Amino acid sequence: MSNFRFDYRWVLLIVGVLLLANASALPWPLLAAALIGAGGYLLFWGWGIWNRGVTSRSRPRVQYWRGERIETPAAPRSVLPPLREIVPALVPLLLGVALLLAGLSIGAQRLGL
Repeated sequence: MSNFRFDYRWVLLIVGVLLLANASALPWPLLAAALIGAGGYLLFWGWGIWNRGVTSRSRPRVQYWRGERIETPAAPRSVLPPLREIVPALVPLLLGVALLLAGLSIGAQRLGL
């Protein structure tokens, strides 16, 4: 099988499902750390999708006229990416926020905060 490619995200997904299935039998610090870690990873992944095509500063346009270099500022770009970049980023961002808040709430509840 020459097209076999190992992807670590499947292993993380299987481990996450096993942790959630045995949540009542696991110690709460392990469960909270797993939820916070998974939420942080999904937030990082979603933020990478969000910022994929967006550049905060574009380069100035350079022209030469009579041997002199003239830099004109580039047109300002929108802070938000186009809609086709926002929609795929919403799924991991929302799931990441939900998992992060779940892990924080478990930790706060068990610590009595």
